[in-house]
Amino acid sequence: MKVSLRKANALQESLNEAIKVNPRTESEVDVLNFDMWKTEINNVQHRYFEDVRSKLEMVESRFAIRKEIANHNTLSGVTDLLGELAQVDSMITTIQRWILRQTVRSSDEVLEKKRMRRMTQAERADYDGYISMDVSVIGKGDHDHWNERVQELRRTKASINDQLLELNIKTQIELPSQVVKILKKENLI
Repeated sequence: MKVSLRKANALQESLNEAIKVNPRTESEVDVLNFDMWKTEINNVQHRYFEDVRSKLEMVESRFAIRKEIANHNTLSGVTDLLGELAQVDSMITTIQRWILRQTVRSSDEVLEKKRMRRMTQAERADYDGYISMDVSVIGKGDHDHWNERVQELRRTKASINDQLLELNIKTQIELPSQVVKILKKENLI
């Protein structure tokens, strides 16, 4: 059975959710309700372990699908695109954190006036404190430049996401017959 990478991923996630569901059989027996309690324990134990074996088959099927997805992601270029996408995201975050979220320096004219006022204040005879005037190293032009760079990176990110969507839909994988059998048994296909 052939399915797209997107469908295969959805199937492996469905299997993962099915694995998490409690077994149909309880793991305990109230022995006070049965005259033949030893036989009942054996019967319930058998059914319980069958349920667990079924879950283990789902685990095997899930990872068989996952291996196929990984293989086809590499062959189709999805893995490379995911790497590029992660790089672009990291670049956007870095620029935002270290440039765009920082204070933007005032114009030189404004800074000159503020600086002169501070200097005058410090030269007064009655002033006895510490004086400082911290100024951001990021000017308006720098901020605008890096803001444009983030916009470019967002366009690149959108393009990569479009390529990924296309590859995830058009790339087909063949599910092994044993996996198909388990998926049908669990009513996932």
